[in-house]
Amino acid sequence: MKKAIGFVLCFALLCGVFCVGVCAQDDALVIVSPERRTVICLPEGASAQEQYAASTLRKYLQMMTSASVDVVNGTGGADDRTICLFAGPSDGGDLPGEDSYRIRVDDGALRIFGGGRRGVIYGVYAFLEKYCGYRRYTAETEIVPHTETIAVPADLDVKYDTFFEYRETDWNSPRNADYSLAHSLNGGVYRYIPDEMGGTVGYIAGFCHTFTETFCSAEKYYKTHPEYFAIHNGVRTSGQLCLTNPDVLKLVTDEVLELLKEKHDPSKSLQIVSLTQADNKSYCTCKNCAALDRANGSHAGTMISFVNGVARAVKAAGYDNVALDTFAYQYTREAPTKVVPDDNVIVRLCSIECCFGHTLDDASCPKNKAFMKDLEDWSRICQRLYIWDYAINYARTVGVFPNFGVLQRNMQVFYEHNVKGVYEEGNFYMDKCDTEFGELKGYLLSKLMQNPYMDFDAQTDGFLAAYYGAGWRHIRSIIDTMTAHSATFLNHLYIRKWMCMTLPGMTRSDVQSCDMHWQAAKRMAADEKETERIERSELSWRVWKCANARGEFSLLRGMAAHAESLRDLYDDLVSFGVTTMGEHEHRARFFRFSGQVIRIYYELTRWIGG
Repeated sequence: MKKAIGFVLCFALLCGVFCVGVCAQDDALVIVSPERRTVICLPEGASAQEQYAASTLRKYLQMMTSASVDVVNGTGGADDRTICLFAGPSDGGDLPGEDSYRIRVDDGALRIFGGGRRGVIYGVYAFLEKYCGYRRYTAETEIVPHTETIAVPADLDVKYDTFFEYRETDWNSPRNADYSLAHSLNGGVYRYIPDEMGGTVGYIAGFCHTFTETFCSAEKYYKTHPEYFAIHNGVRTSGQLCLTNPDVLKLVTDEVLELLKEKHDPSKSLQIVSLTQADNKSYCTCKNCAALDRANGSHAGTMISFVNGVARAVKAAGYDNVALDTFAYQYTREAPTKVVPDDNVIVRLCSIECCFGHTLDDASCPKNKAFMKDLEDWSRICQRLYIWDYAINYARTVGVFPNFGVLQRNMQVFYEHNVKGVYEEGNFYMDKCDTEFGELKGYLLSKLMQNPYMDFDAQTDGFLAAYYGAGWRHIRSIIDTMTAHSATFLNHLYIRKWMCMTLPGMTRSDVQSCDMHWQAAKRMAADEKETERIERSELSWRVWKCANARGEFSLLRGMAAHAESLRDLYDDLVSFGVTTMGEHEHRARFFRFSGQVIRIYYELTRWIGG
């Protein structure tokens, strides 16, 4: 990552000065000032989404200025400054795509047009961010500049088309509805956004691993119809389905159609039904499944053939806004060579095996090189390719996961390979394990799904300044040091990796430097909130030091000093509400292990001493 850019804090916090400066320009259009009323004009019979967009814009303009701002139907008065909102075609006649928008100045008025239900709302937030200095860094951290006037270029005409049709992540703040709207997150799995606020793109009856549970349930059918389920290496198992059994295809198709009769919403732009393998590798190896997979060079042969069969029935039933979703995951990750997904089939390619210390297109990384081949193969045959990406270390969710150096390039790789949707899986059980830089990662991933080519360093620095306070440059230095040690040619960064194997090459000097920066950042904190945020993030660093016997956890300091540092870390994790150290691991297990290390050290020193 580049070094911190010093002017970013000024830009983020003092954007009102920029607005005032623009007002003095001859080529600027003043849209809010104390001298004249500003009206937000809605079309007659405005939709609930247009009304919500108008109320949101009015709220923030009034927070930013002392001007009078009203919402009216139709047109304002001759002396009013006018902002017009439309969920529909722009003045040029072109219709913004779903979730896209256009912001332009025309005939002395600012006009914001949006596509679909959400486009006009996203357009309002984009206007607030780009031209008013508004920022939403977390669910609780907003930057709302104060100024007397707001102006835009008189020739303003900006069009935005979404990079991805589906944008989802499960970090903490992105679950908040207002935060999600500010960052154009439209997935409906981890947030509820009512229709009047634009709604979401929803998965019906399950997000993942639906085979043998939601559809063709093993609990319901395995005893009476074991032939519905997989034969894996000669043994019948309830863990997966037999995808070449025609009765299974008919059963699942009927279940999907029955589900759609109950939950289909024709007014939605897209609804998704997930037809995805269970989370195990017990795929069917019966004669028919094995033959179809051999013919396609991949177990995706049976999977795509099966899902295509259901998708054709759904299309024939007239559900034009429904897509069927399946996985390219573990044993189905390689693209088939014969069968092609239908146009109403979504394939979610999962990066679970990848290294996140190297970019996905780094050919020197064997794991990522193999993934890139699969991505390229799928992108050639799939019209609706989605990505299930990973952004955290599940072995030590509470610990360090220095993947900042790959976030932007990986998102660009997705877009450049015709990916239509992205889900960034993070710390979905954050309430039990909220440490490290979760809020920063949630923010950066949300912004990258909006625009993979954004100014990554500026966005990072703006967040750090707003969230951690005056000592933010010290936090940035820590992140840069960790990122520089995220991986080597031989040591890769995987999503299940013990802390003792991360940050390869960290020297004693590096550790001391990071410790110094943590302490400096805390000294510069303005209040308890900033101190709490710094100390919470520092917990991940302390866990890494503990696992690597570095710093205050060095065994060279002696058993008593090590034990004291261990107790301090444990007490601080408790005080911050952390109950889980990693996936399926309670913190007590971690500290029982650490206690064993101390006992072993004690016995060794006794033995060596005599």
